[in-house]
Amino acid sequence: MRFRSATAVSAVSSAITTHTADTAVAQDFARRSKPACHDRSGRRPALQPHYNRLVGLKASHIQFAYHKGHPVLRDISFEANTGQVVSLLGPNGSGKSTLLRLIGGFAAPDSGSLTIDGLAAHKLSHHDRAMRVGYVPQQPALAFAYELADYTAFGRHALGKKDAAKYTAEALDRLDLSHLASRPVGELSVGQRQRAAFARAYCQLLGDRPTGCTRILLADEPLSALDPKHALLVADVLGELAQSGVLVVAVLHDLALASRLSDRVVLLSGEGTLLSEGPPDEVLTDRSLEAAFGVGFKRIVQEDRLLAILPEHRR
Repeated sequence: MRFRSATAVSAVSSAITTHTADTAVAQDFARRSKPACHDRSGRRPALQPHYNRLVGLKASHIQFAYHKGHPVLRDISFEANTGQVVSLLGPNGSGKSTLLRLIGGFAAPDSGSLTIDGLAAHKLSHHDRAMRVGYVPQQPALAFAYELADYTAFGRHALGKKDAAKYTAEALDRLDLSHLASRPVGELSVGQRQRAAFARAYCQLLGDRPTGCTRILLADEPLSALDPKHALLVADVLGELAQSGVLVVAVLHDLALASRLSDRVVLLSGEGTLLSEGPPDEVLTDRSLEAAFGVGFKRIVQEDRLLAILPEHRR
């Protein structure tokens, strides 16, 4: 597993892109060289270290179109192991969110195959999907009438009531939402709602699974509505989940964060083709990024650490 320092990159990249960088703060975050692997009490009871890796996800020659003759994804193939973080990168309209939904089995590919534990993702039963897949959409459809604690507990609905209260409390605590547990979801801010959707998926993935049952978190731009503090928190939680054996597949736009957080990167073109796939150092080259996004990029490095990858016009 790649060394994860999501906190360093996310904080500094966010500061640079919003033009509020402070040198002392940037240096402090850059020195944070390991993820937060425990909650505030110093314990992490439901996320245990994971050492054995298996191929949990396999996409082979995936083709998909919403309308006949207008393919969104063209011949996409890659594999991912348990305990990895896989980032889906590409320009707007490249099919990243669609690919995430196909992985979750919420739609079937027009051709090719996409399997979880060797099973066709779109053919999984409701229970089997709930055992394996937690999904954080880009724009979550929240049950506004429910209190946050009840909404979070929905993540355990298909898994039974055993330990549901414990896992709900742990998810709310880890996502810094415990103080809002009794608040109706409809009264939450946009950023709080995004964390609520993440907490629900996190709650769903806690606890033991049968041998050979891969847990997958699918997160579509999970940091997009978050303030810097909570963006760092969620980035750390992504790393924690992977360390416990969860396969994390996330759509990201922060290239430096993807570089530091990911074990593998899947880079798509604007036409929905696969430009490159593999370890970040091999995929996120200047040539590949320019081919994907149509602009050049400048890398901000401090003390041998990649802080940001920023777009720039080529002269």
